[in-house]
Amino acid sequence: MLRGVVIGVAMACLMGGAAYAVDEEPADNECSDQVAATDEAVQSKVDSMSEADAEKVNQLLDQADALCTEGKFQDASATLATINGMIAKK
Repeated sequence: MLRGVVIGVAMACLMGGAAYAVDEEPADNECSDQVAATDEAVQSKVDSMSEADAEKVNQLLDQADALCTEGKFQDASATLATINGMIAKK
């Protein structure tokens, strides 16, 4: 059940971010690809995370996606590195 909730929240956040991105300059494809790859890695580890950890990781994913959209690619990469460090421990 937790997995379904986390996946639903992650998808809603990613889709919501994409809706806002339509009106803005296109984000760097490499940055968006990194966010997508990290999201896939998170989804493969979500079962082993606590609900609080999963929520924190999803918030960071949203933040990284927003940073990509804003063109802040270095900040997005740093956020993705933080996420990858968190899920590597699981």
